[in-house]
Amino acid sequence: RTPAYSRVLETLADEFDSETEADFETVLESIADMDTDDWLNEVAVSLLVAAKHEQLLYDISHWGEDAGVASKATFSRTKTRLEDQGLLETEKVPIDVGRPRLRLLLGDERLREADAEELASVANEMLSVAPA
Repeated sequence: RTPAYSRVLETLADEFDSETEADFETVLESIADMDTDDWLNEVAVSLLVAAKHEQLLYDISHWGEDAGVASKATFSRTKTRLEDQGLLETEKVPIDVGRPRLRLLLGDERLREADAEELASVANEMLSVAPA
């Protein structure tokens, strides 16, 4: 039931922009030869790239569910795990009606300074030294 890679990239570019799509593709390619203990999967990459572009959690998780990447609940659990480990931060963004949305932000200066090619390796390095 996994969606085609080309479909994931196409819908990402449609939903956000080509820069977000290019960064997602770059980060995914950079983890191919990396030992990440499986924590750095498509959902975590989506969230990190979304944070790099200061996207809303609602938007990226909605895209991920529609594209068949993962459920909104999986995005939420992964966001919480990355937040607990200092990789992500969120800020509330008020909307007209309902609960505020959460804007994703990179949680560490090293991540904010990293380009797309370095994002996964910096995140993986941070996690390898973080307390479990």
